[in-house]
Amino acid sequence: MIVELKDVCNKGTSNIRQKDIVSKPGDYPIYGASGLAGNVNFYQQEKASVAVVKDGAGIGRALLLPAKASIISTMQYLIPKDNVLPEYLYYAVRNMHLEKYYSGATIPHIYFKDYKKEKFNLVSLNQQRKMKLSNSLCK
Repeated sequence: MIVELKDVCNKGTSNIRQKDIVSKPGDYPIYGASGLAGNVNFYQQEKASVAVVKDGAGIGRALLLPAKASIISTMQYLIPKDNVLPEYLYYAVRNMHLEKYYSGATIPHIYFKDYKKEKFNLVSLNQQRKMKLSNSLCK
């Protein structure tokens, strides 16, 4: 079934700055535009989610985040709804080429309001689970 991105996730934001994480070492991962930025003593998302770089170099790049993780403010959460697994959402977003939605000359930005209508094929949860088990989603 063809759906829009907004049908399978909600956006979430972060106000954490890179410099804020230096003094808060802990057990929970925090991610930036280039991947794992470190570990902190708090987390923003209880469940696994997808993060998208929304500001600066690498806009549109997606990361699959584990449960109990956070992101810095140059990124945006895509929080899966009940009809999609985080791994499948990551697979779909990774193949959308969201960088085409950029605006801004000095520091490029993308906004969920612009790319939320991206369409993709959503298979059943059962099929998503089978794909996850076969490990074919995130290769």
